[in-house]
Amino acid sequence: MIQSRYLFVSREGKVVKIARPKDHKYKSVPQLAGEDVLEVILYYRNKDRKPHKLLMVEFDRFHLDSHGNYKQTEEDRKRAIHNFLSFGMADAEKRSLYDYINEKLPSFSDDAPNVVESKIKAPKEKHEDFKSMAKKSKKAV
Repeated sequence: MIQSRYLFVSREGKVVKIARPKDHKYKSVPQLAGEDVLEVILYYRNKDRKPHKLLMVEFDRFHLDSHGNYKQTEEDRKRAIHNFLSFGMADAEKRSLYDYINEKLPSFSDDAPNVVESKIKAPKEKHEDFKSMAKKSKKAV
């Protein structure tokens, strides 16, 4: 069975496990109030009821209010790719994510670098492809 785990990673590298949002509404995370956070969703397969193999990872970035609350809107969902392309993943956040995985989910340690790096690389490659197509179409005119 495929499971998921939600994390918030602050720009300073603090990793907080959060509850799965309900109706796109996240529970308050007061320790990260007022901060920009990277949301990381880990999708994995269980074996013997324990996390076993990391399958995929997703990212988004947003700002928590002064109480540590965030409610995702339709507009937020539409700009998720733009957000990640614009801000990427800071090295401190990536290190913190890998440290969290190594400590809390050691069975993912071998897969994590490949899964995370391929997820980061894919939108950047797609963006470069679009830029290349735009340049070619501009030359054709």
